[in-house]
Amino acid sequence: MHRRLFVAGGALLMGGWALQSPAQRAKTATVNALVPAGQISLTSAINKAGRQRMLSQRMVKAYAQLGLGVLPERSMKIMEGSRELFENQLAELLEFSPSPGIKNLYQEMKTLWHACREDLMTAPSPEVGPTLFKSSEDILKIAHRATLEMEKMSGTAAGRMVNVSGRQRMLSQRAAKLYMFREWRVPQAIESDLKSVREEFGQALAQLKSAPESTAEIKSLLSLAESQWLFFDRALDPKKTIGQEDEISRRNVATTSERLLEIFEAVTGMYEKSA
Repeated sequence: MHRRLFVAGGALLMGGWALQSPAQRAKTATVNALVPAGQISLTSAINKAGRQRMLSQRMVKAYAQLGLGVLPERSMKIMEGSRELFENQLAELLEFSPSPGIKNLYQEMKTLWHACREDLMTAPSPEVGPTLFKSSEDILKIAHRATLEMEKMSGTAAGRMVNVSGRQRMLSQRAAKLYMFREWRVPQAIESDLKSVREEFGQALAQLKSAPESTAEIKSLLSLAESQWLFFDRALDPKKTIGQEDEISRRNVATTSERLLEIFEAVTGMYEKSA
């Protein structure tokens, strides 16, 4: 049996922004009218659905950081806070599910989540690591499918911008997760996935900066994200020596991935809020 971890909870920023034409607003209003009072809107659901993608990666990133001894107290708080938020949002999205197909996806996610949650409650070890890595990949795929289905149902610029911006949150955590597993030397196919993540992040950042929906305030945050990304991207490169330099790089990846997450939580929230 693995020793269970008892950790303090963490927190994430919330928010939203986006622009719509009158016709798009009418379409969104029609969909939202189907949602019982007190429940979330479709655009908010896209944000939460996209956040599930990010949390699937963030939890496991933090688990690997604990295995490596990277900022252990902070990593424990991140893992537990992400686990709690993931579970709460899963229950909310299951209740909201605007179509049978989307509901089936969240039922499948719930089944996978049960096993993943148990692994997250064990002391980090190279034996559990590969299983948890695979669980996070499987949950990510389902979370992305559900997010895309909701965006398609929305059919609005708001839904698209919330999805694209929200995916940047996930990519920041996925890059860090892949890096930490490579550092932990838990056998996985890392390098090709990490290269794809780095390329996609840069392309999406350029797309967001040029989007007509991006206000001056959003562009200012995107410029901040770009500067953080340049630092983060350099830190992701493998090091040729083992020692203090590796410890510093690991801390840099851990902390900068969180800074990028905070920025894109704010940006995604701004896109959602104007929907």
